[in-house]
Amino acid sequence: MSTELLVNLFYAYLALGAVFGVYFVGWGALRIDPDAHGMSVALKILLWPTSVALWPVLLVKVWSGSSKPTKP
Repeated sequence: MSTELLVNLFYAYLALGAVFGVYFVGWGALRIDPDAHGMSVALKILLWPTSVALWPVLLVKVWSGSSKPTKP
């Protein structure tokens, strides 16, 4: 039962990441980096899997509008 729950949580994480990834490569990256305005389609395709995997971190950066790297 707990294995099934973990798998379902993983799928939910990926589903949310996939939706966020589409937003991020389309519009969200511009909020973090204004120089991303002229991104090519190839770069967007390469950026999407990373944004799916790291969507919680990128979501915080997009919400805060931070263009500077955060200090650990």
